[in-house]
Amino acid sequence: MSFNFRKYIPFKWKTKMPNDVEWEIHNLHAYKNKKEQFAKGEISYDQLKQWEYEHRESEEQREFRWKQHHQNLELNKQIISDYQNWKQYGSSWLGQMMDKGRQLLISKWWWRKPKKPVGKGKMWQSSITGQWFQEHKPDKSMSVRKWLDAANHGQAFKGKKNFNPDVLKLDKPTEDMIIKSNEAKKKRQQERWDLIMEATNNFGRGWHTTDRSRPGLGGGAPRQHRVTFSDERVYGEKDKVSSIKKTTKKK
Repeated sequence: MSFNFRKYIPFKWKTKMPNDVEWEIHNLHAYKNKKEQFAKGEISYDQLKQWEYEHRESEEQREFRWKQHHQNLELNKQIISDYQNWKQYGSSWLGQMMDKGRQLLISKWWWRKPKKPVGKGKMWQSSITGQWFQEHKPDKSMSVRKWLDAANHGQAFKGKKNFNPDVLKLDKPTEDMIIKSNEAKKKRQQERWDLIMEATNNFGRGWHTTDRSRPGLGGGAPRQHRVTFSDERVYGEKDKVSSIKKTTKKK
């Protein structure tokens, strides 16, 4: 069953979209060229406005953009309100929200501290929203003049992990770099397909395995296995020595 956003996001707004909401042009590259032509005097002001009218967003797209913006504002206000209530009332308020089915808007990172993603900067939590962010802490400080001088000699990133100053002097990647890049792409693609096949393992299996799960189960669902007299999980592995002796005696 898919997640129903309509239970948590208000879609029926009491206020209507104002008429003074600006229109957006989707083709920004062509719009830039048209404005350059207008600045050079190649087209008139009326021609520019006519082009903007023909290539602007539709009424539905404009209204959807306005609703999406206000929905995000409402969600941010709701997150701030929920976090402040949790700080003030604690577990009693949390239990009430769980009973109301609003656990999806409650984050475990309100009371847990995440690990540092990168670097040595400390993790700080916002006292308003409860969101975590990491402060920027450089490995070392250097004046701009010294950094530019080190960059000219290929020593700006000296001391970094896997730093090779000769790479900065290359105009294009070498053959070894291309081979390593292609191998890494193949590995990432194979891992991606393995994850997809594991998550969408919906096909019936042959009778050469003990898996008897119904088709349609995802990769994270519990599996149903057929228990047989030769199942190693129940009766343990077979004694190869005794089986060899039995076969030799029969002969």
